[in-house]
Amino acid sequence: MHLLKIGKPKTLILSLLIFVSVLQTGCIGLLTSGGSKVVFVPESDGMVRLGGDVKGHVYYYMDGEWVRSKEEVDLPEGWYAGSVDGKVEE
Repeated sequence: MHLLKIGKPKTLILSLLIFVSVLQTGCIGLLTSGGSKVVFVPESDGMVRLGGDVKGHVYYYMDGEWVRSKEEVDLPEGWYAGSVDGKVEE
């Protein structure tokens, strides 16, 4: 007495492989679309231009040392950011 009729094993395996492939492709598509990208700017090797939604802590130079801001700062769109070699002109 069979409760479930199963087709040929080759057809079943092929159907399962197709289903898993489609599911995997969909999951990869969901993970990669609409996500954010992180761009690393190597020290003294490049500049980036900021977008309209950049917010975070900044360091400013005061009395011979770098001080981290206590509050987050909204950085204006269009500003340039990059790294320096660590030397600061006073």
